[in-house]
Amino acid sequence: MNNIYPEWWNTTVTIYNKFENSAGEVTWYRTVREGCFWKYVTDYQRSGDATQMTKVLLCRVRKSEDFAENFVWRELADKTKKFTFNDGDILVKGEVSDTIDEYTAGQRSTDLLKKYKDRCAQITECAINVGAGRVCEHYLVKGV
Repeated sequence: MNNIYPEWWNTTVTIYNKFENSAGEVTWYRTVREGCFWKYVTDYQRSGDATQMTKVLLCRVRKSEDFAENFVWRELADKTKKFTFNDGDILVKGEVSDTIDEYTAGQRSTDLLKKYKDRCAQITECAINVGAGRVCEHYLVKGV
């Protein structure tokens, strides 16, 4: 079945995938994807008598042959050719070329989140919405 995506799936996103090797060294991999859907929604969580409001990102990324499920991506020798979604990875609205280096002041992931605070999120959840019967195969990514 051909994927037919709505015209409002017109946002470019930059994905930063985090990889930590067995020695605890962290490397970030950057991928740019076009034709995505990007929207913030309000989520309400109740705890006792208090209700907390949170801004949650919903991003739909088109199905791609370059996608690998996280358990597969982690085992790849060359992670630059594929992308994945995992808790703690980062999405930025638009194409950005920043490099994340956790060992260099000004280039840490926290610096990137601060720099793009109005248009980025850390991933908290991903659903792989592909397969038979789907008109718009995609990955649904949520983040805060």
